Amino acid sequence: MNDPTPRAMSAADIAEWRTGWRVALGASAGMGTGVSLYLYVASIFIAPIGAQFGWSRGDLGIGGMVSFVTGAVALPLIGRFVDRIGFRRVAIACALGLASIYVLTALQPGIYPLYLLLMIAGGVFGGGTSAMVYTRPVIATFERQRGLALGFATAGTSISAMIAPPLLMYVITEFGWRAGFFALAALTAAIGLPLALTLIGKARETVAHARDDVDVAHAPHGPDLTLVQAAKHGRFWLLILAIACINIPGSGVLGQLAPLVSDTGLSDGDVAIVMSIYAAGLLVGRLVTGFSLDRFSPQWVGAITTAVPAIGIVLLMIPSPSFALAALAVAMIGAQQGAEVDLFAYFISRNFGLKHYGAIYGVVAMAGALSTAVALVSFGKIHDATGSYDLGLQVGAVLFCVGAVAFALIGRKPPEAPAVVTV
Repeated sequence: MNDPTPRAMSAADIAEWRTGWRVALGASAGMGTGVSLYLYVASIFIAPIGAQFGWSRGDLGIGGMVSFVTGAVALPLIGRFVDRIGFRRVAIACALGLASIYVLTALQPGIYPLYLLLMIAGGVFGGGTSAMVYTRPVIATFERQRGLALGFATAGTSISAMIAPPLLMYVITEFGWRAGFFALAALTAAIGLPLALTLIGKARETVAHARDDVDVAHAPHGPDLTLVQAAKHGRFWLLILAIACINIPGSGVLGQLAPLVSDTGLSDGDVAIVMSIYAAGLLVGRLVTGFSLDRFSPQWVGAITTAVPAIGIVLLMIPSPSFALAALAVAMIGAQQGAEVDLFAYFISRNFGLKHYGAIYGVVAMAGALSTAVALVSFGKIHDATGSYDLGLQVGAVLFCVGAVAFALIGRKPPEAPAVVTV
């Protein structure tokens, strides 16, 4: 099926929302309290843990990198499980597993190898609470309004990014960092998971050997390609290229955001406000991109949203920028990072179908996670070697432009499913 052409919302679109809004809201709750929540608040734990155990920031950074890389490698396997046994079982097992890791981290006595093992396990379980899992019921429920539904579903992570840090900071200040991990465990397993499953309710799931069993629209979803078949199409590799080109500069800027903005001469108070603007940009980017995907040419939505942050990066390289200029630059980058999940979930489902969505999404997400790990290390090293972030920003601007071209080249018509030869 061809991608939607520009159009206004119809009665059929409204009917789809009437029957599926709970699924989008449930997915939002699940993603907002999953591993993405920890990624937004992890830096809050660095100082108190380091002070108690005598670990350096580098020691804790290694733990984060090991967790990230392990989670990235596990994503394709988790995606296959989602296809074969459904998102619900994977989400339950991994949310409970991630909450257990939080509890064990809170109880650990300060043995560094044990901490690394916990981070490795957290990376694996975390992948099962990510967008790859929770977007599955959304794309199976929404056909006509899939882009906007994905935007609402992924907005949960942006809302968490704005609300959770001050709340956890209060808990840690009043009761200690261990209480902070107990709070994370409660948010993931006792609040987010039950809320997500209750709202998603009876929305049924696709498994690799069955039909798409969410029967809201009964509309065709395009070709159902396996991972091997998808990998034979150029657009699969364009998505791999796009996610790498997006994540390297986007994650590099996010990982060094506070010192990067501070180096421009802004005060600590202004830096804090700029970081909040970044989180707001995430939310706006998700909603606007989701809305646009249903109404305009998707490849150009992807190209434009990926090109815009290149302008933001150029603005960050201006010597001593004003607060307004720095805020605009960071908002542009944040908006694109917010659009990322919407774009890749949309393009994967439209181009390769739903039957093997998890396996294909897992490989694309693995490429994104590995490129993020590269970015988290390289941007800091570039600053150490040159005394500024300019070289990293210059490379980042070019990469955003390359990613935009990759989206533009994907085209509108999905690849055809391989013909079945009978004898």
